[in-house]
Amino acid sequence: MLDRRWPFWALALLAVGVLIASQIVLPSFVASHIEQAFHDGYPDAEFIQVQVAAWPAIKLIAGRFDQLHLDARLFSQGGLKVDAFLVDAKDLKINLPALRGGAVEIDHVGDLQATVLIGEDSLNEYLWAKADPARFMRIELAREQARLVGEMNLFQRTFDLTLDGRFEVLGRTRVGFVVEQLTVENLQVPKVLLETVQSKWNLAMDFSELPVPVALQEVRLEEDSLYVFGTKWDGR
Repeated sequence: MLDRRWPFWALALLAVGVLIASQIVLPSFVASHIEQAFHDGYPDAEFIQVQVAAWPAIKLIAGRFDQLHLDARLFSQGGLKVDAFLVDAKDLKINLPALRGGAVEIDHVGDLQATVLIGEDSLNEYLWAKADPARFMRIELAREQARLVGEMNLFQRTFDLTLDGRFEVLGRTRVGFVVEQLTVENLQVPKVLLETVQSKWNLAMDFSELPVPVALQEVRLEEDSLYVFGTKWDGR
């Protein structure tokens, strides 16, 4: 006699098969759709890689993720070329309808750590576009040290000019260069004049157009590179 329990076992085996198949197929399928959304929003990006994980993977269909890793390289935002943007996020929900529209919106995230890398060449291009189209000055970055160096023409003479300072977070989405010392021909200019110099060489960079909203927290300088670290954006 046919075991009357066979429909139950058949359904159980089918459910296990679907679960295994979804665990294999869905993460890469959803990751590719997120990558395409990034490409739609940042068509100049030279490299974008997304990795996602969820258990069970079927919840990815509802936009729920246990983990998401983003690696985006060489794209422009806010007039600034970003050399690298790395994000590691946990326990998040993505707005899938917005994703299908070519944008990525995060409705909820438990934890997020982000790193933005801006190279010295990218900073100089931004400087020349925003404040110095004649390219009299250039930025030099070293470990925990930033300076603008160049020349100033005055009374038909050329003077060597150096502005020493630091980059710091200004608010939650901006990073700026703060002048600490001005030297002309090896002579330090009185600090009372620094405010005027600061207004001239305003290098505030706005990161509000990053692919993933980030609240900036810290700036770190290395040889030829500026790193900005941030965490999840809470909407405030």
